[in-house]
Amino acid sequence: MKVRWACLVVLLVANVHVAFGQRASFGFIGGTNLTRDFPISRSIFLDPSYPQGLTTFDLFSDTRSFLAGLSVEIYFGKGLSLEGNALHRTLQLRRRFILPEGVTRDDGQVSVSTWEWPILLKYRMPAFRAVRPFVEAGPSFRTRHNPVPSEPSQIGGTAGAGAEISAGRFRVSPAVRYTRWRYDGDFPRIATKRDQIEFVTGISYATSLASWRVGGRKLRFGLVGGAPLTSGLEQAPPPERMEESQGYLGGLAAEVELNRHWSVEVNGLYRPFRANRISFDPRFGESRFEFTVLTWQFPVLGKYRFRPESTIRPVLEAGPAFRLSGNLNGYNPSHYGFTSGGGVETDYKAVRFGPMLRYTRWAADSRVWSMNAGTARNQVELLVSLTF
Repeated sequence: MKVRWACLVVLLVANVHVAFGQRASFGFIGGTNLTRDFPISRSIFLDPSYPQGLTTFDLFSDTRSFLAGLSVEIYFGKGLSLEGNALHRTLQLRRRFILPEGVTRDDGQVSVSTWEWPILLKYRMPAFRAVRPFVEAGPSFRTRHNPVPSEPSQIGGTAGAGAEISAGRFRVSPAVRYTRWRYDGDFPRIATKRDQIEFVTGISYATSLASWRVGGRKLRFGLVGGAPLTSGLEQAPPPERMEESQGYLGGLAAEVELNRHWSVEVNGLYRPFRANRISFDPRFGESRFEFTVLTWQFPVLGKYRFRPESTIRPVLEAGPAFRLSGNLNGYNPSHYGFTSGGGVETDYKAVRFGPMLRYTRWAADSRVWSMNAGTARNQVELLVSLTF
């Protein structure tokens, strides 16, 4: 659902009454955090192994982590643009004991792998020679891969300021960003620090949307996201039962137009399966085990559009789908399937908007190393794409 909100933000901005520019830039962005990943948590207790005094146990983070990823920016004119980033960031949580005599004993650390997806409306101030100060703000979304021992929240808001330095078509944009994340919740997991400050620098190359071609054919890039309409996991065998959270999927889209009717589209879609496995013991009552299975889907689809001259065009699509997985938790999702779908598409200047309903039939999972139920073979998803 968070990806759907991201698409809505893009649509709202795309429909403001300004001349929609035909320029865009692509590049890399990287930096480091300036604040702690986790707040300091301290507990003091009497350890029978050290009876001469109290032992202190700390959970903390004091290291700087590198964050890096890709950046896409669309220019609207009059100093306005919309920038989207995909930033990988690893959160570090360290443990230590302080013994009664003052000796510190390190107890190791754990890492939480996250992706941040800020979507920022940017305003550039008038240029001072080749330097243009800017301010930016917008929503941020976050996905996590191995959340234990924390469960980082997935929605926040980001604001920042920096300066853009131009050298021909190249742009270098150092900036300081502040993000306020929604509260994680502090039980049973450890909450991350809600207020995060990051220093980032983007390096990008500006181009014209109309110039994106491969072999003389129009090439489009953009975002695609939406919501699954069916479960991703099969029910657990009795006496256990499964409660799956309503999920989302989202990622990138690339499309090559072969002619007015035919094109080929490739997507890279991130879809996590989140669920609780529930069991009941007469002595202890109900217990829940929360887990996540991560998947990345790569459908390769031939698309046929009816009435290409119309403002709103019906579209059919079909082709093979491939899948990678991680954080398996005892599952082993199959790696290939077949996808078909249908929907409509319409253009607004350089933007193409296309809601689509898709059905995928996956191959059966391998159960060699798993005692769990498998992933669902039949999956239906509602998607919206936004390409340029």
